[in-house]
Amino acid sequence: MTDLNELMASPFVRVKLVAFVHFFFISNAMLGTWGHGAYEFYNFLFMIALFWTMHSKDSTEAVQTATVINASSIFFDLVSIILYFGTMNGWAIAFSIINLILRPVSVALLFREFFARGGTLQTGSVFPTTQQRSYQDIDRPTQPTPTNSEPGPNVASIF
Repeated sequence: MTDLNELMASPFVRVKLVAFVHFFFISNAMLGTWGHGAYEFYNFLFMIALFWTMHSKDSTEAVQTATVINASSIFFDLVSIILYFGTMNGWAIAFSIINLILRPVSVALLFREFFARGGTLQTGSVFPTTQQRSYQDIDRPTQPTPTNSEPGPNVASIF
């Protein structure tokens, strides 16, 4: 059991495990004929966000994006399953329900990965305020203040 705990403590194993498990269940759930493209669309976005998370090993934004998409997919899965339960085959419904059950676990694993990468839950990182400006305000350019020092060499006097 300690090997499993050590394995789950590894930061990159968590994301790869979440990506593999969801890829397996999403691809099996898509074997059915969903009446709309929404199920495919948000799951495709989720898989892209997971691949981005695996690629950017230090990025907290990638993990945050994957976590937000995964958390919102819980609601979207519920709506899709409820609306298309009668028209879908049992295989696709079974795998989409299992995928829905596993989503809160993967949200917790991605949330843990977010904190392992140094992410914080400050609202200022999502909704910046006027006090956090670290860039130059181009609406109000500043003029250099004149000094009483000697002027530099005159370029026109060279010719």
